Amino acid sequence: MLLSLSHKFIFVANLKSASSSIERALAAHAEFRATQTRFGKHDPLSTISKKFAWVRKYVPYEEFFVFGVLREPVDYVLSLYNFHHKEVFDGKVHSSKDLSFDQFWSEWCVRSWQAQPQHLRFVDKHRRLQISYLIDFSRLDDEFPRICQRIGVSGELHKVNVSPQILSRDDLTPEQTRRIVEHYEDDYALLKNRPQKL
Repeated sequence: MLLSLSHKFIFVANLKSASSSIERALAAHAEFRATQTRFGKHDPLSTISKKFAWVRKYVPYEEFFVFGVLREPVDYVLSLYNFHHKEVFDGKVHSSKDLSFDQFWSEWCVRSWQAQPQHLRFVDKHRRLQISYLIDFSRLDDEFPRICQRIGVSGELHKVNVSPQILSRDDLTPEQTRRIVEHYEDDYALLKNRPQKL
């Protein structure tokens, strides 16, 4: 999560969607930044709106350019599965190392907040802030420079915090894919009609 009063932008960090790369690229331009989950890195827009309600004293809510990254749901779930194979999660509840994909889907995803539909991250229930632009993760390299131009900064993306390659889309059965698509249908709808106000 990044919040800049001087450049009037807020970055809402989705999981496994280049948030660490974007934070590294833009951190120098943000007065407030949370780069660890325990400190609010992945706070949804409603939480950001509540925590930073005071910003209206300096910048009207409607002047903020609010953006994030939305990832195709099958790729999103696979990235969660692959990422949690890292040794840092060994012996912890978040580890997916000893789980088949079906176990991961029926057990891990059910209990973990990380597997919630992505669209929920980008809605402010307090109605103070509104998403201006959702980057399609698959078009990140093309769209991120447009974001930088819009907020008047320069930033270069470098890949960090990359998930290991354990499973790919080709490893999923049609039924596994169908379940993901069905569960995340609202994410697909948002991806199809994502805000792109520059």
